[in-house]
Amino acid sequence: MLCAHGEQVDRSMRIYTKKRRPGQIEFGIIYGVIVLLMLAAGRFLPVTAFLPACVFKGLTGIPCLTCGSTRSLEHLSQGHLMESLSMNPLISLTVIVVLLSCVYSLITLLFGIPRAGFIFSEGEKGLVRAGAFVLLLANWLYLAITL
Repeated sequence: MLCAHGEQVDRSMRIYTKKRRPGQIEFGIIYGVIVLLMLAAGRFLPVTAFLPACVFKGLTGIPCLTCGSTRSLEHLSQGHLMESLSMNPLISLTVIVVLLSCVYSLITLLFGIPRAGFIFSEGEKGLVRAGAFVLLLANWLYLAITL
């Protein structure tokens, strides 16, 4: 495709590698540590005993987008993957992806390996946003049917 100046413009996703800059913040590691702390709390503390009931569900009778998240994390922290997925699939999968991202970030940091990145076209960015929205709606529908 040609742009306004007659130059060739690539409209598809590209994958690139990039070396870490000194002082660069490793968000994968930060988010991974936060998730590990949440899983440790779910494993060793009676977290569900202290939480109130969902106000949104109490008022509407419909579970909110995050209903079942605490119980999902608690099951995941005890190694019960299927129970975790049944409570809130999107939260369970997000936690797993964040932990994998943390491991990847640690490996690239410790061994000085260039990190992979993605460049999306505007159309692909829209598809990613639409996909995220569909996942949220599908998860909410699942929660409304099962909880």
